[in-house]
Parts: sequence; C-alpha cells; structure tokens
Amino acid sequence: MEHILSGASFFDSSQPAAVALPHLVTALDAELIGKVQHLTGCRPGLWALPAPFDSEDRFDNMRESAPFDAWGLPLNQGEVLSFSPLVQEAVFGSRIMFVDSEFDQEVLTRLATSPGRRVEGGAFVNRGYQDLPELAELVQQCRWVLIPLGPERGLALFAVGETKRDWILKLEEWCDHDGRSHGRFRVDENGLRLVLRSAPENYRKNAIGHQIDLFLSRIETHFGSLEQSLASLVEARIEKRRQLREQIAAAKQSTPPA
Repeated sequence: MEHILSGASFFDSSQPAAVALPHLVTALDAELIGKVQHLTGCRPGLWALPAPFDSEDRFDNMRESAPFDAWGLPLNQGEVLSFSPLVQEAVFGSRIMFVDSEFDQEVLTRLATSPGRRVEGGAFVNRGYQDLPELAELVQQCRWVLIPLGPERGLALFAVGETKRDWILKLEEWCDHDGRSHGRFRVDENGLRLVLRSAPENYRKNAIGHQIDLFLSRIETHFGSLEQSLASLVEARIEKRRQLREQIAAAKQSTPPA
C-alpha cells in the first residue's frame, strides 16, 4: 500500500538537491536514531546546536557555542539516543540535522549554514537543511545526514553518499521488519512527491497493536479509564489534525518557492 504526499509539504525549494541523493524517509524517533547510530558506527550530533554537557559533565542547555565533537561525550549521546525532551525541543523548535559528531566542524560551518530568504511581508526565514544547495557536496564528505522533515517534524530524511547506498537498503529492510512505513521522493508528471510504502502487513499489524497498547496504557495512567469516550475523543482529534494540515498546506501554497 502506497501513500503519496506533495513534496511542497517538505521543501521550500522547487528543485532540492536532497532528492537526487540516495535516501529514505521514515518516522523520526529514538529507534530510528539508534538504528542510524548502529548502521553508520557514528555518534550522532545535532548541528548546529551546542551540546548541553561539557567534558566535565556540567550541564548548561543555554550555551551559545561548544565544539561540535562534544556531542560524542557519553552524557550527550544519552540525550541524542534517548530522543530526550531537550532533543525533541530542538527538533520541533529549530532547524537542526543529525550528523557524525566527529565530522570536521569547519566543513560543516562552510557547507551547512541553513540558507535564509525573505518572504512576502518582509519577514526573513531560515530554510531547513533539506533545502541546502550544498547538501550533495556535504553528504559526499560526511557520508550521511538525518534531517527532520514535515510541518510537525514527525518524519526524517536519511541521505547518504553514493558509496554508502547499501545503508539505504539495510535501513529499508529494518523498517519493514519493524512495521514502519518508509519511502522516497520522486519527480514525475505531477512534480515532486513523497511516496511512502507500508511495511508487510504482518509486521505492520504487530507494530500498530504495540503502539495502541502503549497509548492506552499512558491514557489510563494519566486519566483513568476512558473506554467509553476514547473513540469519540480520538475521532475529534483526527479531524483537528486534518484541518491543521489543510491550513499549513494553504499557507505554503501562498508563499512562492525559492
């Protein structure tokens, strides 16, 4: 089963360099970050966010600067791999991407400066790293990037250099066995689109059941038993989310691409 989404929901640029790279898109969570860490053998860092812990294990989440390789320190890796509240806030509140914390910071500074543009009305906005014109050059050197995508940053683009194309195949296989939908961007007669494919039904069914059980456990823990009204509450929230997505799509259509 395929689910097709407009590429305009994910890129500001009409011809993003990211689409030509070997890549895969799937849900962004701790499991994905851990899989990327295992697959690449790297310690992921958040560019360009200063790491909260220094070499003496002192915590300061208001740092204005820090060596990028500080993300490789054990306590900072704990934040990244657990997808901690601090990391989630960075993902949803700013423009970041995950890269190897040992990669050359000077190259990142030169190639991975999020480009900005002025929109109608005079506001100046920074585009996401998925719109970097230099992304292909960057990935060629650093081997991989993981970039949060979408209005809610619920998806992530894992892009690699040509020599690491096998990582995409391995990640795709993992997604299938984990029951996760995954896909790629493609350009056809309808323009740029994201084509998401569901995992095999048996894996997908098991994964959905597990997530529903976790959801119900959290609801019961926080609010007590809600069996009689839960279905109507979920239905109402689904409608709210649909309306929000329509509003976001309409807003993006009113802003011309870069």
